Amino acid sequence: MLIPKPLPRWLTPVTVAFAGSLLLSLVTRLGSTINRDGMLYIGTAQAFLDGGFAAAKALFAWPFLSIAIALVSRLTGFGLETSAYLLNAIFMAGACALMVSCISRRSPELAWMTCLTVLALPGVNEYRNELLREFGCWFFVMLAWWIAGRWDERPSWLGSVAIQSALGAAALFRPEALALFPALIAWQIFSAPQGERVRRLAMIGLLPTLGGALLVSAYLGGRLTDGRIAADLGRLRVSHFDAKSAALAGALIEYARGQAGTILLFGSLALVPIKLIQKFGLLLLPLAYLFVAGEGRAVLQRHPLFAWGAIVHALVLAVFVLDLQFLAGRYTGLVLLMATPFVASGLLLLSRRFPRWRMAVVAVCISLAAANVISTGQGKGHFVDAGKWLAANVDGTTRIYIDSGRTAYHAGWSNKLVQERNRRDEIGKAATTGNHDLFVLEISRKDPPWESWLQQTGLRVVQRFELRNGDAVIIARRASEGER
Repeated sequence: MLIPKPLPRWLTPVTVAFAGSLLLSLVTRLGSTINRDGMLYIGTAQAFLDGGFAAAKALFAWPFLSIAIALVSRLTGFGLETSAYLLNAIFMAGACALMVSCISRRSPELAWMTCLTVLALPGVNEYRNELLREFGCWFFVMLAWWIAGRWDERPSWLGSVAIQSALGAAALFRPEALALFPALIAWQIFSAPQGERVRRLAMIGLLPTLGGALLVSAYLGGRLTDGRIAADLGRLRVSHFDAKSAALAGALIEYARGQAGTILLFGSLALVPIKLIQKFGLLLLPLAYLFVAGEGRAVLQRHPLFAWGAIVHALVLAVFVLDLQFLAGRYTGLVLLMATPFVASGLLLLSRRFPRWRMAVVAVCISLAAANVISTGQGKGHFVDAGKWLAANVDGTTRIYIDSGRTAYHAGWSNKLVQERNRRDEIGKAATTGNHDLFVLEISRKDPPWESWLQQTGLRVVQRFELRNGDAVIIARRASEGER
């Protein structure tokens, strides 16, 4: 055993996972600044408080996280940003605790290793400093899996409705959670006892199958043409891929043009394993060891629902990259969560195979957990400082040109004021019209040199908030005649 005995009765792997997750969220919150998506969710939450659901939906098409933030703020009296981070921390802690509870029910010997794994996985934990919809999705998916584990022991119609309701709640945060219904169905097809298979499939799959058929029929019939669900179903259209293949063919040498579709297909799909390898980090080693040691099949048979969840969500990622040729790291989070029992099993095997490494395994996991939330970078404090300066020194915004959304957020200004960033032609025109007194410009270290361009445009720096790496927020004014 990795954990000495005896322990207090309350100090279980589940409680440690919950408390440890809250602690990690608190650590990462200290000194961090809100992300771009988070500013959108906060703005949408404010719109909901001011104008209800219609106002929130007008600002963001899938506003359910923002609505939850607004309701928490109203109930607790906390500010919207504090409420949002509190909600995300609770969602994340709940997801970690449910994961440990799910695995320990079938494999009690994996409880502590699962606790270590779920708190250490980089692709799950490194986003704790951001406000994201993923956390709510992960929580309700894990709640569905937790209910499913108990339903499998005593199937009932009420339990199946509870599973489906939890997945429906997950879809309010990330609609692609609906794709996990086939994972539940596949789980029962291959795992249900022979005499109960039809009954169980009816319980777990009848309503989702009917609902999915209605959605697809509405989409194909042209009755579902708007909104997030329609956009996600549209990713399956082959015509989109064909158009991109044709565009790629124009950029290839003549001999390769006939292979444009193949290049695009396999080049896009390669993003999925590459991103997963990156996000597993060092914990890819125990996962690989599980299968090298020949124990993979036994663990797959013990936790088939997690295996099906990983497979199905990997297919969702494949559809996404084929449509956009892009994959954000956080999108892999559900695959990583579904892989947790297999990583934990690999860690346990390693600790048993090499007993002297047991404490090293624990130390590495704790170090990974800390590394995921402790940043040694410079942060984004220049946005906060610039925003505070504007709030203290600028009255009114009607004659302000600003292209930095994060600065506007910290100044307490509406995002509607913000122009597209680094549009130098537009800035030059605005500087000559005389309609703006101040220009608040976000400068990236990757942008072309800006000092000489600023002078040529007829702008003079009033304040500069700059990081050591060269990222900056510049506040400038129009130069007077004597300064030109």
